[in-house]
Amino acid sequence: MSDYVSASAIKDLLTECPICREHFDEVRRIPRRMPCCVQSICQACLETYSEGLPTLSCPMCRHQHDLPGGVKSLPKEPIILRILDHLKIVKGLHLPCTDCPDSNPAMSRCDDCGVFLCQECLNAHKRVKSMRDHQTVSFKEMKEQPGKSFNRLHKCAQHHQPLQFYCYTCEKIVCVSCTVVEHKEGKGHNVVSVDEAHQGKAMSIADILVKLRQKAERLEKIKQGLNEKHSNMQVSKQATVVDINKAFNELIDEIQQRRAILLSDVEERSSTILKLTQEELDSTSNILAKLTSSTEYTRQMRSKADKIEDLQMMGSSAATLSSMLEMSPKVSLGKAGVSFASTCFSKITPLLKMAGLVKSVVFSPIETPNGNTSLNDAITIEHEHVPQAAYMTGQPLGVKGSLACVDLEWDSSIASEDLTVSGPVVTNGKQEHLPPRTGCRLLSARRVLTSTPLVIRPGQTIMYGMEVTYSLITPEDSNTFIFEAALTHSPVDANKQQSTGLSANLVACSHHNGICLQVDYNGQCQSDDNLTLNESGTTYSLDLGFVLEEETHSVHVLDLSHRKLVTSVTPFPFYKPLWAMAYCGFYPNTRVTCELSSQKGRIMHDEIERLIHE
Repeated sequence: MSDYVSASAIKDLLTECPICREHFDEVRRIPRRMPCCVQSICQACLETYSEGLPTLSCPMCRHQHDLPGGVKSLPKEPIILRILDHLKIVKGLHLPCTDCPDSNPAMSRCDDCGVFLCQECLNAHKRVKSMRDHQTVSFKEMKEQPGKSFNRLHKCAQHHQPLQFYCYTCEKIVCVSCTVVEHKEGKGHNVVSVDEAHQGKAMSIADILVKLRQKAERLEKIKQGLNEKHSNMQVSKQATVVDINKAFNELIDEIQQRRAILLSDVEERSSTILKLTQEELDSTSNILAKLTSSTEYTRQMRSKADKIEDLQMMGSSAATLSSMLEMSPKVSLGKAGVSFASTCFSKITPLLKMAGLVKSVVFSPIETPNGNTSLNDAITIEHEHVPQAAYMTGQPLGVKGSLACVDLEWDSSIASEDLTVSGPVVTNGKQEHLPPRTGCRLLSARRVLTSTPLVIRPGQTIMYGMEVTYSLITPEDSNTFIFEAALTHSPVDANKQQSTGLSANLVACSHHNGICLQVDYNGQCQSDDNLTLNESGTTYSLDLGFVLEEETHSVHVLDLSHRKLVTSVTPFPFYKPLWAMAYCGFYPNTRVTCELSSQKGRIMHDEIERLIHE
């Protein structure tokens, strides 16, 4: 019964149609082999899909087939039919006798003839002289045998003789009669025995299956990568939505706070004015009440008095009434009020239209010299507002001939995971909370880009600065990069140094036996200046300035700490947006901090002009 268990295990794969999930049979749901995807589909499903037409789109792989003879022209799958017969025997289901007309239940099978026999036909079978040596097996014995031993008799459909040969020319299994008629070797047909053909084909198909398995393994890795990419994309989408909401919520909070301050200011200022106005109103009301009551009282009294009494009353009240003429309200204010001026709103509104950038970050895989595929190659960063992005970097960018200092920030959403980024500051210290793993993060360690590119327009000269501090915990090996500040049209996710554009590097230099500032352009050294010794405990701060002068197509590298020009690179192309990029050395060997700043450039404006034009 062990074979029955294995047959059950493969039941769903081999005995059920993959489309309708119904069991194959030999009447309506005959298994038909699809040559396109090496799968078997029941005849009923194929007839439904073909709709009676001589064309068929494979339900599994959508391959188009021309079937002039209809679905029935597709070959039956004999292996499945044999498995079905064996399962019927194993399960004790009814199998009709092949030989007798009464379809009596079969009890055994002749392996030589490939027929099912009832007990009566079995007895007759054994009495025939030519069949006395045939091997017959009872169903009871067959249940104990493996399914593979249950073989069908394969006969030629034309000559009804056993299929014993294979024609390589026609790629067809034939009988002995076929080899002397349609597949005669004299007519150029290459005919060999089934055993020989099977051996050769088995080796070929085994090789193909090995290659298919290897391809499947490669595709599985690709699939895993795509699943990871899909997951990273979802994470990056969610992280971007969170970042946008956070940025705008903070902006809304700032606006709400500003509104609250202004409203509070309105309350304070209007309260002062209202208090003074109320005092004036109260003073006026008091005088008016006194005048009104005194005048009315005097009028009423005089109307009741005789001349002597009237004369006496006028004498006693004239001075008081006259003094009332001199009374005047307390004057505190003239015309007064509070007003609101929408100062800078005309500047804020255009900035809001450019506030924030949604970027598509794509790493393009390339084939390395050793034949592997690597993603550590040029990355593409696209967004719709590159031309406007430059306006976000300075207030303002300036006019022809003037130097404008721009303000940049590092892009925390693209920075590699081993950096800590906060606005314009990046450090190589360990982060407490790792950022989300999105598909946008740089693959190489300790690299970061600015959030916006620099767009240099005709006649403009702009500048940005980097305040770099490094502390050596242990001496660095020769030619080890401590820090790199790059300026490039094509940022590269490189392990060491940018291969294109300008690079200002802090390197453990073997030539000077110390830490040097080296400036390269497209991989060629432009300057090499020693800064400090390469020893434990060394700490150094360096203010770098980068001046981009479109009129002369030059980039000037300045040491603002010592007020000197390090080097100038000419010509430098400004035809595309330029990205500022940084690399920080390995932590904890060296602790590196870099802050993007233009404050010193603003302070030293005139001196910088002198340095770059001397």
